[in-house]
Amino acid sequence: MEPQLVKACLDTHTVLWSLAGDPQLGKSARQIIASSSRMSLIISDIVLLEVSHLSAKGRIDRSLGLDVLLTKIAESFRVIPIDPKIAALATSLDLPHGDPFDRVIAATAVHHGVPLLTRDKLLKRSKAVETIW
Repeated sequence: MEPQLVKACLDTHTVLWSLAGDPQLGKSARQIIASSSRMSLIISDIVLLEVSHLSAKGRIDRSLGLDVLLTKIAESFRVIPIDPKIAALATSLDLPHGDPFDRVIAATAVHHGVPLLTRDKLLKRSKAVETIW
């Protein structure tokens, strides 16, 4: 079997809005997600940690239960582990902020040579990573 072509990397809010069918999800991002297989859409494993963090702070809907939500995310997208190259790239990208979640997510997209599906204005303005919304 041929390896799946990776089409895009998803930011945390994109993952959550995609699974919830949230209308805030950008039209282009929605089209890419709808037309792609699970294996061609990647997320950094740090997305799972960020979702846990957001849940603990009460910033996302917790009615589904954290374990169920994390499992749903992991089953919906291809989870990519942080490796030494991604970790090094995360600290060297020319980004306007030091948010470790955003840095690792952006580095994952750059490392794999795919656009990042994000609404994050700072990431979009930085030009350090190709973005689609």
